[in-house]
Amino acid sequence: MDILDFTRSVEVIDAHIHMQRSVAHTQELYHYFLYRGAARSGPANPPVIGTLDQVQAMMERTGVRHANVLMFTWSGMYYRDGQFTLPDDPVDRARADAELRQRIARRICDYNEWSLQTALQNRNLSCFVGIDPVVMGERAMLAEIEDKIRRGAKGVKSQFTDCGILANDRRLWPLYDYLQAHEIPLQMVCAEWAPGLNRPSHCSEALADFPKLRLIFSHIGHGHHFGQGTDAEFLELAQKYPYVCGDLSLRLPEVIDGQIAPDALVAHLRRIGTDRVFYGSNFSLNEMLRPGPAPSEGDFQMSETLKGLAALATLPLTEDERADIAGRNFRRWVGLGR
Repeated sequence: MDILDFTRSVEVIDAHIHMQRSVAHTQELYHYFLYRGAARSGPANPPVIGTLDQVQAMMERTGVRHANVLMFTWSGMYYRDGQFTLPDDPVDRARADAELRQRIARRICDYNEWSLQTALQNRNLSCFVGIDPVVMGERAMLAEIEDKIRRGAKGVKSQFTDCGILANDRRLWPLYDYLQAHEIPLQMVCAEWAPGLNRPSHCSEALADFPKLRLIFSHIGHGHHFGQGTDAEFLELAQKYPYVCGDLSLRLPEVIDGQIAPDALVAHLRRIGTDRVFYGSNFSLNEMLRPGPAPSEGDFQMSETLKGLAALATLPLTEDERADIAGRNFRRWVGLGR
């Protein structure tokens, strides 16, 4: 099926994209966050910039009706690297550490503000705002969430591994309590890509205490071996807690690449509950993480995004299941108006 034919027949909402405010912002994301260190190297330049113009071009070319921007700042890396610059004297060090935290917290809030304003000015976009409980502290973190949700943000994005904590860290309990009380969704990355990475099982204690927490797992767990490891952990939580959801970013292209059988993915989604699964592309990060041939001059890569849509269009789902995953679920779960 032609992608545009598919997206004309069903509303597609991309629940998981990343957008950068400038070329400089993208270069920092690419070289400082994604491909840091000699062991993690990609092409000299990212195959996509992921600015607003490219996000809108991607949506126009694919027919995606709406996209949700997950905003996060690699604040944990800033903070850890910043420790090397602090003075040795204990008093001076404490003062400089507080100033460093304030600068990083301001950058988080600045990026959130940019993301919110961009979404408010573009009706086909919404946003989840980023937080860092370590750098921001409880009071500032909750104040930032309250401010941005009141003015139109749809949820909260976490990157706890970057922050240097796991989902069972008790410093997060006030966050979970606030989000559950206000029915605000939290997007969380849980996978097994590297030792110590946040896993779905780390969320068990929090969900036991906050069973109505609207927790959205990026990539539905994304274990090394489909259906095992963190995939199985996510499934167990989803079957136990009715407010646990997940998005299909990273997983759908693997169907087209032959790594996951379509029938196996559909069976897994039905065990989760197809009413709690969202389409997501992870544009523009997924294109950077899986670069293909260099795009022609003036253009950008979107091959991974196209694979994901092709998989969504052809999976052996019922048409109601496909429409739910494509857009209806996200619209319902986050209260997205038309």
